[in-house]
Amino acid sequence: MAELLHTPLFGLLLTLASYRFAQWAYAKSNSLALFHPFIVAAIPVIIVLPLVGVPYEEYRDQTALISFLLGPATVALAWPLYRQLHTVRSVWRPLLITVVIGAALASGLAVGLAWWLGAPETVVGSLAPKSITTPIAIEVARVTNGDVSLAAGAVAITGIVGALAAGPVFRLLRVEDDRIRGFALGLVAHAIGTARAFEFSEKAGAFGGLALGLTGLLTALALPWIWPWVSSLMG
Repeated sequence: MAELLHTPLFGLLLTLASYRFAQWAYAKSNSLALFHPFIVAAIPVIIVLPLVGVPYEEYRDQTALISFLLGPATVALAWPLYRQLHTVRSVWRPLLITVVIGAALASGLAVGLAWWLGAPETVVGSLAPKSITTPIAIEVARVTNGDVSLAAGAVAITGIVGALAAGPVFRLLRVEDDRIRGFALGLVAHAIGTARAFEFSEKAGAFGGLALGLTGLLTALALPWIWPWVSSLMG
């Protein structure tokens, strides 16, 4: 049994079982945002790893296959987007304007606030890609001299907060258009927000996937070019 703990099978089984438990808890809570599977699934892992003496670095290696599959899973979002292509074509101009302004604000506000509060450049560089999906954010954080682990944490927190806040914010602002709901979630809260958008409808999920891709692409292209100028301003 002890030998099983140090094989990829343990990490995969623990992850899948935790996610299945999280799905069950989410359904029992009537889809309450606080019980979103992304949040709840982490709890069994956090509890079990110290109990069985498996360090996080080993668990990360054990689940490398799941991390690898994140890429194809992201690409699969193209299918619902294809099914909504006729709708996207009718609003492509406002979508492009929104993604340019939204991506700039999502990154700029985090960088500006961290710099204003006196955070070190490593922290500021880690927060810059907080609103894009993790695989892209990690590469961007290396360009902005950020810490990869901190950047991944910032991405996760941004997604969780976005998913939790989406319902109350949409109700407060009376946003009932699934195109707007999905695009806002994908732009601000990346993959987690897109998963939340699919709970509204397939159309919302498709627009979330579109915003996720466009925001990641724009941020990955613009930040390496802009960052030397931002870094010089921070001194």
